[in-house]
Amino acid sequence: MSQYLSVHSLSHILLFELIYYTILQRSQAIRIVGTWSSRSSRFSVLAKFGFQQIDPLDAEHSRGFVYGNVSSKIVNGAQGVLLIIPRSLVNGFINKAAPKQSCDTLLKNISSLAFETKCFPKGKGDLMRWIPCPIGKLCVEEDMLGKVINGSQLTLRIEEPSTPQYWYVIMAACYLDSYCLWKPSVKEITVRYDLWLTNGSPLMRYLNPFGHQFSFEEQNSAEIYMLLFILYIVVGFCQWRSVILCNSASIFPRHQLLNCIIVLKAFGLALHCINVIAFSFDGQGVFFARFVGEIARLMSTCLLCLLLILLSCGWSFGNNSEILLHAKVVVVWGLLTSTHFLLFLINFFFVDDVLQDIDIFKSWPGYAMIVIRLLQALWFLVEVRRLINEESDERKAIFLAHFGAGFLVWFVYIMGLGIIASFVSALWRFKMILVITTAANFAAIACLVHLFWPTSSNRHYFLADITSHRRFVLANDNEGEDFENLMISDSADTDSLVSGILENI
Repeated sequence: MSQYLSVHSLSHILLFELIYYTILQRSQAIRIVGTWSSRSSRFSVLAKFGFQQIDPLDAEHSRGFVYGNVSSKIVNGAQGVLLIIPRSLVNGFINKAAPKQSCDTLLKNISSLAFETKCFPKGKGDLMRWIPCPIGKLCVEEDMLGKVINGSQLTLRIEEPSTPQYWYVIMAACYLDSYCLWKPSVKEITVRYDLWLTNGSPLMRYLNPFGHQFSFEEQNSAEIYMLLFILYIVVGFCQWRSVILCNSASIFPRHQLLNCIIVLKAFGLALHCINVIAFSFDGQGVFFARFVGEIARLMSTCLLCLLLILLSCGWSFGNNSEILLHAKVVVVWGLLTSTHFLLFLINFFFVDDVLQDIDIFKSWPGYAMIVIRLLQALWFLVEVRRLINEESDERKAIFLAHFGAGFLVWFVYIMGLGIIASFVSALWRFKMILVITTAANFAAIACLVHLFWPTSSNRHYFLADITSHRRFVLANDNEGEDFENLMISDSADTDSLVSGILENI
């Protein structure tokens, strides 16, 4: 048990460190606020955003918008450029050789696409603004006040006529000389920026509140989280009803573990709902809620693995449901879970790169997490086979075979999903993974609720329930016999006392 406690303590330490570093070091928002100085880097990639395809019937209000303020308190005549670059042209900025390249080399492709009054009058893209903008005034290129969003110094409009695409917000310490050649800025540029990126006009945000602030790949995620939260509330009510119908003096251990899984899932989804609702209003959301929600969902999945492995080891199918009898299983599971959380931490801080389209299914920590899941699947399969081979009741053996085959699919589907996801565009990958993983987890939990239902035809396979019930009835019978013996003893003592008094008289 000391090993188990040490693993338990390690999990708590990792969790608190993960929360601490997340709050202090990582931020992710479609409203980007910060400071950039050309002294630290000649250019900076501020954000990546998926702009949706425009609606031909309402192009003005369905296009992408980038608006906000970029100004500096230092007036030294230094000039840089703010660029909005499509994914097809951004490779030069995000490779390792970019800092060594000249401004002319990096921006030569932009010259053929962007519009600039003096040098690129034939350009069709509204993709650049000179920075910093004068304090309290519009940027130099903003010559029509009516096209600038109120309270902003600049407004750029992005049109995607055919398909959605990622666009990148970049600041570069470059300018155009009198010969229309890109040159590096000599003086230091320091700007404070506050920019919003939206799908659709800010003036019409009420038409699509759960899509306006979101990058294309995360649009409709709010509806997914809310629907799943409602489904888990329903399955939670069913599980509560199942516990009530058991009519037992105490809740069976497997029900207790399943209760924890459902509560963690619902709690995590509730926090995700809070985050996306806040995000739809302020463009930043409540990142702490999103992070803790993800931790709760991950922990619930790990507990679901533990429940299935314990069942495959004969827990609750035998005559005893004490989890302490399977301490070794819990310790090994604890080690695998701690490793899983450690890999999640490494991927989150050191490997995951939104700008490079590197996610959990395209990184070595992600591959290691899949390996852990497959090890748990192999463990589950071996234990189920052993349980079936030791079972003398043919009907129960068939039930265990179906149980093992069904939940083995849940264990291994993640490998197939990872392979498929690696070939899917990042614009669709997030929603595909979210829908499939949450639906698979919900289906597994709903099947367990049905399997544990007290009036189910499978109830008699859980021998631990019958044994526990018999112990409860036996205890009640023993208490009744003791009370009856006490009453008989008291009556005998009373009769003896009365007889003694009469004899004295």
